Amino acid sequence: MANIQAAGGAVALVSALTLEDIRLLEEHGSEALVLYEGEKEVFRVGTAGEGGITPHGVCFASATRDGARLAEVTLDVPADVTDLRDFAAKEIGLGLFQLRAIETQASTAIGTLRQQLDEVRDAVIVPGAA
Repeated sequence: MANIQAAGGAVALVSALTLEDIRLLEEHGSEALVLYEGEKEVFRVGTAGEGGITPHGVCFASATRDGARLAEVTLDVPADVTDLRDFAAKEIGLGLFQLRAIETQASTAIGTLRQQLDEVRDAVIVPGAA
């Protein structure tokens, strides 16, 4: 489940999804990266540039440096901020809950997509290969 981590002069929104999984879903046009209310798109997850978060979505550009390689986006905390938790809640709070909803649907979609891609690879006949 996505969480917010603070370190030094920054806060990071860390997804439960890997950057690789998000890119794979993007590549195959998966709607699992989009959250809808009725027919209206309200939040989208993607990858791009330097990363960032808005009320309408989050773009991841980097991954955690541990073995999990989870997608993360980092925000610098302005020097005049006195309450880190209030800053994180204001800047990332709503996105955290929407990202968690997308993670739930994306986890199922990535499992299905990986299985389908494995089936396609298995169906490829290469003469002379074992």
